[in-house]
Amino acid sequence: MTEQPPVEVHFPHFADNVQGLVGRGVEFFLASNDTLRSHLHETPYGHKLTWLDFTDTTDKGWSTAEFLNLFNVINGIAFGDRGIPMPQWVMVDLILMPSAAVIAGLSQEGFRAMVERSTFRFDTDVKHHLRVVQEKMAASGYDGPVPVGGYCAAPSAAPGTWVGWSLWSLMPAVGLGQAAKALALSAYRARKLDGVTQYDNSALKVHTRFGPLKIVVATVPFHTSPGSFVYESDFTLPAADGVKPPSFLLDPFDYDRQAAMQKAVEAGRSEFYVLAPGHLVENGSTYVPILEISR
Repeated sequence: MTEQPPVEVHFPHFADNVQGLVGRGVEFFLASNDTLRSHLHETPYGHKLTWLDFTDTTDKGWSTAEFLNLFNVINGIAFGDRGIPMPQWVMVDLILMPSAAVIAGLSQEGFRAMVERSTFRFDTDVKHHLRVVQEKMAASGYDGPVPVGGYCAAPSAAPGTWVGWSLWSLMPAVGLGQAAKALALSAYRARKLDGVTQYDNSALKVHTRFGPLKIVVATVPFHTSPGSFVYESDFTLPAADGVKPPSFLLDPFDYDRQAAMQKAVEAGRSEFYVLAPGHLVENGSTYVPILEISR
């Protein structure tokens, strides 16, 4: 009997989240290539993912290449002004060849309805960009599904460890990002997950639903986005007992405090964890709840 993926053992309730989204018309794809197919779990949380080989040219009524191109374009729109759009070659070399992406898609009608009825948390420019995407799809004749979210991670040199590097969603209010991440981690059979994100990134709300994030490196000035840090989720550890209160609330833009945290990590004085819900608002300002454990 195949071992149940660790993320499903720790977080079985995500199955309900997935089924709820399927009921809303969301289809989940597993995009990769056939050389890796036997190594991936295609039925995470009991849900059969739609297999998508990026090299496949078989006529299925719509273009695989255009669907993946739309994933890339809309991913860039979703990340807004963070300055980290994904070049096309990165998608091929770092996702589709060595790894896989779970991509959530809606029908053309579903996408159009979502754009028109939703206020998102996006500004007017983002909605404008999505309407431009619609216009280009109509002009090109593409009538296949449209990506509305996804997650991808890269395999690490450490066995069982993956490095997450792209999570996005146009439907945050219904847990699409959470579902995409859960499905992907199950598909990878990931035992540990490392990643880089930013203290001000709203994705922390999703990441912390998978347990407290251990801060491995508290500040990464070399990264393109300020306020970046390295985190780790270990799905092999027993679930924590009870909910611990934060030791302090971190201003996402307090780079001096983040540097001090890194000094404490390097000296072995403290371990730090980002707690759920990832962001808290106090007096109109957003803070990150941090648990500090002295060594």
